[in-house]
Amino acid sequence: MHIPEPLQAYEKPTLLAVCDNEHARFFLLQDRESTEEGEIYVDHASEDGNDRTSGITSGGGHFAEMNEKLEDQSERHFAKLLAQELHRRFQTKEYEELIMTVPEPRIHEFVDGLHNDVRARLILMVGKTLTKEPILEVLERIQKTA
Repeated sequence: MHIPEPLQAYEKPTLLAVCDNEHARFFLLQDRESTEEGEIYVDHASEDGNDRTSGITSGGGHFAEMNEKLEDQSERHFAKLLAQELHRRFQTKEYEELIMTVPEPRIHEFVDGLHNDVRARLILMVGKTLTKEPILEVLERIQKTA
């Protein structure tokens, strides 16, 4: 996809990782082009099925809640999976610079888990959950933050 004016072009191959607590979308930004480069995610379901509490409300509606301990474990697992994926992509020379969007409360956990070589390429970290936003809106928010 072409990155329109007035948004800036990216001189170096830049990987944009748009993340929440269980899902990441990857985009390679170079010059005025943005190319979607895949995604990763963590499935919350446990083998024994004890990760969720569900039932019916007094009004007859259904509800399901994830066990907080398992949700936290899943988020830590995802942060580790993301760090491994970013390192793998760095080793294959996919990017020279890295931009990440992650949920505000997890910024330090995501950054601390990165390999030193990957952390050295991190040029911008945005504390927002933008995984459901169109790429042009993500780029606009990123460039307003920079």
